[in-house]
Amino acid sequence: MMKSKRFEPIREIASTSAKDLSRAMGEAGRKVAELEGKVQQLQSYRDDYLRNSQAAGPIDAVKLQNYRMFLDRLGEALRQQLQLLDAARAEYEKRRALWSEKRIEAESLGRVVDRFRKEERHAADTREQREGDDAALRASVARVTAQDPTSDR
Repeated sequence: MMKSKRFEPIREIASTSAKDLSRAMGEAGRKVAELEGKVQQLQSYRDDYLRNSQAAGPIDAVKLQNYRMFLDRLGEALRQQLQLLDAARAEYEKRRALWSEKRIEAESLGRVVDRFRKEERHAADTREQREGDDAALRASVARVTAQDPTSDR
């Protein structure tokens, strides 16, 4: 079996694996974008709430306590979302690194298979040329022998 035929399944597996990792990286990227949107939304909501609360004027002790508790909960929700975002970014980077590694492997295997095919074509061309030269030589010898009745057969 030719080398290119033996390596082709390995190249296909690496290529398929790279495609799968690319999809996983894409999913991780979408998760990061989704969490970034949620963080931005929470920050915007918190900023709007602070602006609107300050514009409302004086507040009593109960409202102030409720205001602080709400801001604390909002701050905690924001911290949790930021932790999730950090974890999602780390996961994305991990998947990106795996994909990059596998893509390089698949491309390298592709180049190896291409080189083997080129070598096999060259060998086949050389063999065909040699066979053609041998056939021409035999035909020439046969013609000379047929024309010269004194030659040894």
